[in-house]
Amino acid sequence: MLSFLKSVFGSDITEAEYRYADDTPYYIRDGYTPQLLIWGQNQCIILTPKNPSWRLPALKKQLKKFQELCTIPCALGLENLTALQRRNLIENHIPFVSMSQQVYLPFWGCSFREQFKAEMSIADKMAPGTQLVFLYLYYGQSTEPVNLTRIAKGLSLSKATCTRAINDLTASGLITQNAEGTHKWINPAYGKPEFLKKGYERLKSPVERILYVKTPVQVEKQVISGIRALAQQSIIGVNEQDGAIAVSKKTATKIPADAICTEQYFEGFGGSVFEVWSYDPAILARNAYVDDISLLLSMDNNPNERIQMCLDGIRKKHELPIKEEE
Repeated sequence: MLSFLKSVFGSDITEAEYRYADDTPYYIRDGYTPQLLIWGQNQCIILTPKNPSWRLPALKKQLKKFQELCTIPCALGLENLTALQRRNLIENHIPFVSMSQQVYLPFWGCSFREQFKAEMSIADKMAPGTQLVFLYLYYGQSTEPVNLTRIAKGLSLSKATCTRAINDLTASGLITQNAEGTHKWINPAYGKPEFLKKGYERLKSPVERILYVKTPVQVEKQVISGIRALAQQSIIGVNEQDGAIAVSKKTATKIPADAICTEQYFEGFGGSVFEVWSYDPAILARNAYVDDISLLLSMDNNPNERIQMCLDGIRKKHELPIKEEE
């Protein structure tokens, strides 16, 4: 931000540490990072919200409160803005500095360049990479905070995929990002049961297609799914043709074509069932079984009452609503 402001106001602008006064409300102390800017004899305090999923009405109200307690001109520091947000701030005479190269400091000067963030639309269902990141954060909530690099490494995803996932989850209010220096720490916006409940409606079955295989094949990262995985934590019975092996799309390509058969052939002569998942099931697997939530999603619409009763065990375990009978 400082380098940008120097390009606008000159190289003699500097920054200094600012300490809140004792009567500053806690929601400002905890919610903003202050920065004191000095330009000749002029001073200005920039308040940057720590939560990137900020809401403009709250920011405007809190800046006004802070200005009442401070004798130095104040402004908001915002990472980026939409054209609509900029217009709203100017119309309400709210000073701001945006890293998208927008400056409105009536007491110093203004500079506007037509660069705005695109309004992000939130899809009804999460993309596979987003769902994987969401579940990773859900299962790991009791551990230390993570950043984009750690998530990408832990899930074997590209940083571009993780960035899209984090932007989606932030825009939908499911996660928050807290900046500390050059790091952005990512945390669920809710406690464990509520976090899953808030995001569950946007989750979908990871199973993209079913492959019936007539001869034994060996593939890497085989993870037990379907009824066999459900039987591991319930009293449901299993026969030879029940259950499935969950594999990633990449692994599925290694299954020989001449080993694949039709469902009718499988029902008559047996074989193996492979579920091809939209994300790698091995990443979230525990003890060679698929994770609970992915298993629940993959069987959620199964019409068998016995299966639904066993799935209720998973729902109760994770404090999800019990599915009503139709």
